[in-house]
Amino acid sequence: MIGSSRGAGLSRRGILAAGAGFGTAALGWPRGAALAAPATLRAAITGYNVVNTLDPAKAALIPEFYVIWGLYNGLLKLDAQMRPVPDLAESFKAGEDGALEFRLRQGVKFHDGSTLTADDVKFTLERLMDEKTQSPNRSKVSAIDTIDVPDPLTVRLRTKAPFAPLLTFLSNARTGTQILPRGAVTADPEGFGRKPVGTGAYRLREWQPNQALKLAAFAGSFDGRADRIPEVEIPLIAEETSGVTALLGRQVDLTSTAPFADIPNLEKRSEVKVLKQPGLNTRFLSLNNRKPPFDDVHFRRSVSLAINRDVLVRIVLFGEGVATPGLIPPSLTASYDPAPKPLSSFNAQRAKEELAKSKYGPGTKGTILTWGSGWWKRIGEVVAAQVNQVLGTQLSVEVTEANTVFARIRSGDYQAGTWGWLGMIDPDEYSYDLLHSEGWRNFAGYSNPKLDELLVKARRELDPAKRGAMYRESEHLWIEDMPVIPLFCSNIHNLLAANVKGFTQLPYSNFGDQFGSITIG
Repeated sequence: MIGSSRGAGLSRRGILAAGAGFGTAALGWPRGAALAAPATLRAAITGYNVVNTLDPAKAALIPEFYVIWGLYNGLLKLDAQMRPVPDLAESFKAGEDGALEFRLRQGVKFHDGSTLTADDVKFTLERLMDEKTQSPNRSKVSAIDTIDVPDPLTVRLRTKAPFAPLLTFLSNARTGTQILPRGAVTADPEGFGRKPVGTGAYRLREWQPNQALKLAAFAGSFDGRADRIPEVEIPLIAEETSGVTALLGRQVDLTSTAPFADIPNLEKRSEVKVLKQPGLNTRFLSLNNRKPPFDDVHFRRSVSLAINRDVLVRIVLFGEGVATPGLIPPSLTASYDPAPKPLSSFNAQRAKEELAKSKYGPGTKGTILTWGSGWWKRIGEVVAAQVNQVLGTQLSVEVTEANTVFARIRSGDYQAGTWGWLGMIDPDEYSYDLLHSEGWRNFAGYSNPKLDELLVKARRELDPAKRGAMYRESEHLWIEDMPVIPLFCSNIHNLLAANVKGFTQLPYSNFGDQFGSITIG
C-alpha cells in the first residue's frame, strides 16, 4: 500500500526552521534520533508511521518491506537492470525435467547463529504456500508443485505448469519469499513478526511502535563486509515535508521518499542529493463493484470519463509522473500499452452520455475514502471536484488514517477510495493480483472469465514478447468494465545528504537493501 503526504510543498518557514536545527519533537519522532553518533545511519521512512509486522509472509505495507529488505535475503536479488541474480543461492539453473535447481551458499548464518540449509528454504516456501498462513503473497508461489531437498545445500522446485514470474518472485523485493529459519519461526510463530530473524546485513535491535526502529550491523553476514555502518536508526515520519525538514536540519541522512512539490527546489540545493526515476507503481481510484453507485458499469465509465488525468499529474504530482491509460506502469516496457484508451481519457460529453445510460443520474451521492493531509487526500478532492462539475453528482471525500482505509477497502466497507501499489516488479502483480477473480488485491470484487483465462495464460507464457502482448490485450478487456479507474504513475524519489554515498535506487523503490552498502563521508 502507498500512503504519504507528497502533495504538500516545503514552505520558506520550514526551510528556515530546518537550517536553525528544528526540534525533533515537532517532527513526531524520538528526540534521541537527532543525537545519533556519526557511526549511525539515520534513514527515515517518510509518509508513514505504521509498521505492523516484519514477517515477510505477513507483510503487506510498503514501509514494512522497506525494513524487511535490510533484515533478510532471498534466494535471488535484482541487479541494477532489474534482472534476477544469485543472492543466498550461489547459482541456479533449469534442469532437464524443467525443475529449477538452486545451489545455496555454504556457511550462511542467520541472526540467531543457526546455519542456513535447504530445509529452511523448503520451510519458508511451504509456509508461504499454506492457506493457513494467509499470506498476501501466496499467489507468487502457488504454482510450485513440489520442493525437493536432495542435500543440505540444494533445492529443486517443480511447478504444476510453466510459471513465468517465478524467478522474479524469488528475489528480495516485495515478494514475501525472503528466507526464514525454521527453528526461530516454529519456536514462536505468532511473535516472529515482532522478533524477526534473517540473514541480512542488519538485525533488529529495537522497535518503538509508530515511532522508530533501530538496527545493528550483523557481524556474521555472508558478504563478509566488516566496515559497514554499525547502526541504522529508522524514524517513522508521517509527513514527508517533515522528513525534508529533518534532512535539511541534518537530523536524518536519507529519506524513503519526498514531496513532489519540493523536488525542483531541492534539486538546486548543494546539501541535498535528489534521486528520482519513473516508478514501478500504479495509482487508481478503487471502486466497490458490489455497492451502489459503483455497481453500475455505465456509472463507473462516466466517472472515469469525467476525470482529467493530465490535470491530476500537474496539480497533484507537480509534473512528477505521467497519466496512464491502464494499471501497468510504463517501466514494464514489454507489457505497457501507451495507446490512449477512450474510456480512461477525459471526455465530458461522453461522460454525460454514459451517465444517461446508468441507473444513477445527476445528484447521485458517493464517498471517496482517503487519508492523510497530503497528495492522497488531494487526489480524492480533485477527482470529486472534476466529476461533480462534469456530471452534477455529489461525490464527497472522507479522510481517515491509512491503516483504517486499507482495512475498510480489504473488507469491502467502502464505495470508492484513492489507492495504489508501489514496489510490484512483474506485470502479473498489476493484472492478476488486482483483477483476476482470485487475485488477493481484487478488492473491487470484479470477475471477468475471459480476462481470468488470459491472465492465467500470461503467467504460463515463457516467451517475453508473447507474454507482454497478452498483458497489453488484457488492459483492453477490463477497461470496458472499468472495475477500477486508472489515474497515473508517479516518479519515485529518495533524498540523501550530500555526504551519503553507496545508495543505488531501483524503480521498485528499494530502501533497506541498500543500508549495507551505504557510507557517510
